[in-house]
Formats: sequence, C-alpha cells, structure tokens
Amino acid sequence: MSKNNSPAKLSRAQKATIGRKLHDNLVLRAQKGPPEPALDAFIPQLDAVTVRLEVHVAGKDETSAARAAHTDRSEKADIEVDTVARHIEGYLDVEASRKSGPHIASTRALHAAAFPQGRAFLDDHIPDENREIRRVLAVLRAPEHAMTLAGISFPMGWIDRLESAVGESDFALGERATARGAVGDHISLGKDAEAAWVDVVGRLRKYLEWRISAGDIETAVESRALVAPLNDAIAHAKALAAARATRRTKKTADPAAETTG
Repeated sequence: MSKNNSPAKLSRAQKATIGRKLHDNLVLRAQKGPPEPALDAFIPQLDAVTVRLEVHVAGKDETSAARAAHTDRSEKADIEVDTVARHIEGYLDVEASRKSGPHIASTRALHAAAFPQGRAFLDDHIPDENREIRRVLAVLRAPEHAMTLAGISFPMGWIDRLESAVGESDFALGERATARGAVGDHISLGKDAEAAWVDVVGRLRKYLEWRISAGDIETAVESRALVAPLNDAIAHAKALAAARATRRTKKTADPAAETTG
C-alpha cells in the first residue's frame, strides 16, 4: 500500500469518525445477514478502538470530584480486564495440561504465544498491561489458532469480553488523564489508540478484499460499500494534497503570482 493510500495519514478525528461509520456499516450488514463470523468479528473490535479514539479526540478538563470518579471507573475496568484474562489463561493452561487429547500440542503452542510469561504482566502499570492485553487479543484472533480454539470448545465470547474490558479501561484512563492534566499520558494513549485503529482497519480492508471471489460482483459491490467511508476519506485527502502540491508548483514557477494575482 502506498503512503498516499495509508489510513495512518488521516487525522485522529478522521480516524474516529471513519471507525464509527465502518462499525455502523458492519452492524447494518450483520442485521440483514447472512451471518459471516469472520467479518462480524470486526464489529466489537471497531467499536472498542473507536471509543478509545473518540475519548482522546474529545479530551476535557474535569473537577476533583470527576477525577475521583474516573479513578474508580479505571480501577473497576482493570479488575474486569484482569478477571477475563485470568479466565482465558487458565482455560488454555488446563486444556494444554490434559493427559490426552487431539489438541494438546496446538493448545500448548497457543498458550505459549498468548501468555509467554503467564499472568505476571497483570500486575504491571495499567497502560503497559493494556498494551500486552491487545497483543494477547491479536494472538487469540489469529486465523492459525481458530481450529485449536474450536477444538477445545473455547468460549469465544471471552475474547469479545476482554476486548470490551480493555477498551473501557483505556477509556477510563483517558478520562482520568485528561482530568488530572496528564498531557503526556493522554497523548501516549491517543497514539496507542491510533496504532490499534490502523491495525484493525488494515485487517478489515484486507479481509474485504480477500472475501471477493473472481466474478462475484455482488460481494465486490458489498465490500466496496462497507469500506467506502475509509476509501472516500483517503481519496479526499489525496485530492487535497494534490491541490496543495499544484499551488506550490505554481508559486515556485511564478513567484510574482502571489502578489499580482
């Protein structure tokens, strides 16, 4: 993908707006059906990352009472993250420790990839813990582990629950950071949110391209419509950049044009 076509070049506010539109498009498609689990899985992902972006776009000052409320909310969210992560790690550990079964080796590999240090990171500073949780989520959602999770009857709802929990935790952290005036933390969290957005949207874009079979015009039209908010924004940004480049070229070619025009 060329730099001009990169979603990363869009502003944080644009990313938040586009994320919400993409999410709404997928929700509408899911309501109409038919079910498409691999595509529908992007709905909670987009919702979580868009919430995080919206928080950091709209940062605001808070009173001391609000700071206390945000601290309480952050602590409750962190407890939920810890609890669900422990459920997931424990489930994988138990299945990997079976005396026999067809999925022991693959479950051990998945457990090692998702939790190389076990649960120790759950005691880390919350932003660091949340970054590790997002890495764990990426591992759990990787296509190569889908058969293993299905084979051990893993409760897939736990993955969505963990993603929602870490989204809520980041939301609460963002609000608390804004309230206490921690500009550095707020900017850092916003950058993390943008990086997560680029990852989710990039994977969605690739999936929408992959699902189109040769000659399948109906799916091609649907995929283009689903991703239109992103492609339209990129096209608009490219047009603005081209217009600016043209103006710069004209000024360079005719320095007097700016004063005589």
